[in-house]
Amino acid sequence: METLVIAALEEEISDLLASLKNSERYALGPFEVFRGDLNGETLLLCRCGVGKTNAAAATSAVLTAFPSVKRVINTGVAGGIGGGIKRCDVALGIKTVHHDYDQTPDGYRKGQVDGFDSEFFDADAKMLELMECALKTENIRYVKGVIASGDQFIASKEKAKRINAEFGAIACDFESAPIAQVCALYKLPFLSMRAISDDGGDDAVSSFYEFLHSAAEKNARAIRAFMGM
Repeated sequence: METLVIAALEEEISDLLASLKNSERYALGPFEVFRGDLNGETLLLCRCGVGKTNAAAATSAVLTAFPSVKRVINTGVAGGIGGGIKRCDVALGIKTVHHDYDQTPDGYRKGQVDGFDSEFFDADAKMLELMECALKTENIRYVKGVIASGDQFIASKEKAKRINAEFGAIACDFESAPIAQVCALYKLPFLSMRAISDDGGDDAVSSFYEFLHSAAEKNARAIRAFMGM
C-alpha cells in the first residue's frame, strides 16, 4: 500500500527521508516528492510549505501524479490549546476543522465548507487505530482530539481559548484541515498527527523553533512503526 506523508517544513520530514531506501525524487511544479521503501511498504514524502493554499495545492498535485497513493498522513508540529495536551505530546486528530472559515451568514456552521455536511473532516478509523498502536509501541504520549487549522500562527492565550471553545480543539496548525478536505474530495483515507511544540501563548514562536526537531523526531518514530504494521 502506498502512503503519502506530507508536511510543511523540511525539518518535519527529514528523519523519514533519511530512512527511505531506493529513494527517487520527482518534481511536480514547485513541489518535490521523494518515493521509496520503508519497512517493506512504499512511502512518498512531500514538503508542501506553510499555509492552507500550499497544503491543498501540494496534496492535489501529488494525488494527481500518483493515483497509486491509498492513504495520506499529515505530520508536523502544532500548538497545544486544550484537552490536557502538553508540550512534546502528540496530538492525534480524530477530526480536523478550518477554524478561520466562516460562511455563517449563508446559513452554514462556523468552519463548514460549502459542499460538506459537517464542519469536521473525520480521520480514517483504521489509520487512527494503527497509529495509536504505533505510538504505544514507541512509548510516545498522545492525546486524541480535534485539530483546528487556519492561516494564523496562534501566539495568544485568548485566541487559543476561543478556538478550543468553538471547536473543542486540542491543537492548532495551518495544514491539517485543507489536506483533509482534499483527501475527502479524492475519497482517500486521511490522518493528521502533530507533535506539540508550544501552548499557543505569547512565547509560542520561540517555543516552536526550540522544540521543532525533537517534536518532529517523535512523529518520525511513530510513522516508521505505523508503516511496519
